[in-house]
Amino acid sequence: MRQPKALYILFFTELWERFGFYTLQTILILYMSKALLYSDKNAYLLYGTFSSMLYLFPVVGGYVADRYIGYRRAIILGAILFIIGYVTIAVPKIVFFYLGLGIIVLGNSFFKPNVSSIVGELYHQEDPRREGGFTIFYMGINLGALFPPLFAGAVVSYWGWQWGFLIAAMGLLIGLTTFLSGRKFLGGSGSLPERSRLRKNGKSFYLLLILGVLAGIAIIPWIFLFPQEANYLLIVVTICIIATVFYFLSKEHKVQRNKMIACLILIVISMGFWSIYVQTFTSLMLFADRNMIKHFLGFTIDAEFTQFFNPFFIIALSPVLSKFWLFLESKKQNPTIPLKFSYGISMMAIGYFLLAICSKYFSHDGMASPWWLVMSYFLQTIGELFISPIGLAMITRLVPKHMMGLMMGVWFLTLSASFAIGGKLATLASIPKHASLVEAVAIYSHAFLVFSLFSAALAVVSYCLVPFLNKLIRGDLPESTIKGP
Repeated sequence: MRQPKALYILFFTELWERFGFYTLQTILILYMSKALLYSDKNAYLLYGTFSSMLYLFPVVGGYVADRYIGYRRAIILGAILFIIGYVTIAVPKIVFFYLGLGIIVLGNSFFKPNVSSIVGELYHQEDPRREGGFTIFYMGINLGALFPPLFAGAVVSYWGWQWGFLIAAMGLLIGLTTFLSGRKFLGGSGSLPERSRLRKNGKSFYLLLILGVLAGIAIIPWIFLFPQEANYLLIVVTICIIATVFYFLSKEHKVQRNKMIACLILIVISMGFWSIYVQTFTSLMLFADRNMIKHFLGFTIDAEFTQFFNPFFIIALSPVLSKFWLFLESKKQNPTIPLKFSYGISMMAIGYFLLAICSKYFSHDGMASPWWLVMSYFLQTIGELFISPIGLAMITRLVPKHMMGLMMGVWFLTLSASFAIGGKLATLASIPKHASLVEAVAIYSHAFLVFSLFSAALAVVSYCLVPFLNKLIRGDLPESTIKGP
């Protein structure tokens, strides 16, 4: 069965946005460590705060798109803010560094949830192409993430850190151009909501929207100055958002309410997975920089290059899985969404266990072979493909259309909490300044073992919940079993 043509417009739009974003991700922790001279702990905390804000605000962007401006306008606004943010962060002044991070947070809030929401609108409720379509879309995300690790290290080495950020801005410019030129293929998907105030009083609303964006630009950079306290803000905002979701949830009928409760439980489970996954950009990056042998398949590689493996495996495996889900569906043997989540978390646990044992017992003078990292990334990637594209498809399937943008924002909200938790977990891998390579690899090995045990415990909980969640999704539970909030 062929996928809609509009999927490929969104595929390339997301590809170029992710190209820009992962150019930033590839160099950010190293920029803070080497250029801004942050300690490991401070770099981890600031990275965690930035990333948590990055995935906190999509709830707001999704809600604004749902109710007022539509997914298309939100994507355009987000892309423009992204470009401005990357250009700003390229200015070699600390004040512009914080200001640029704040603008990037706002750009992501309007862009990230709403591209995925439009993808969901391309399919009817029980369309068997949905999970395969989201897997293809997810391949676009990781195709954009594939190339930055190949060149980012060389670019900043020869021309300076600022050129890395400017290349990120170029990626967003291409992505915005792709979306604008391909809108005709979207049909009615992502257009202005029927109840939008823009249909009656557009000028006043746009003024309020601009004022809101400017207020965010002024306030968010200040949060980065207090990364420890930002976690408390995250908790308060998360509670408010969850309360809002439950308020809307109470207005839904029983079957729809049960499906959304299952969706929320799986979102919470995914939060534990992502808190370990984000070590890719923090503790695993610095491990590769300090304790990984820099020779791989006859080539000399740097720490940035290790970011290549995850998107490479996703691109290689995504088409296979997309067809595999359709094949299993035709045979009536496709695993349920909760079971796929459980499989994914299990692969994460195995991947970190392998890295913990091998880096400790098979390293030489504190230097480990890059093959252990490659194998760990391979297992983690399989886990990611069982959770991320399936989770996006889950939301567009289980959530009513009028709440899709909001709930897509909630999905990314869990990433916000995950980055905050991941930043804290990464401090387990903090290396003292004068530690030897052997001492450093021992610290990393212990941290990786903790990450593995955490994932394994979460996998057990997830497997135990599978029967209950399946019944919620199918609507098999009686009214007395699940009560509305």
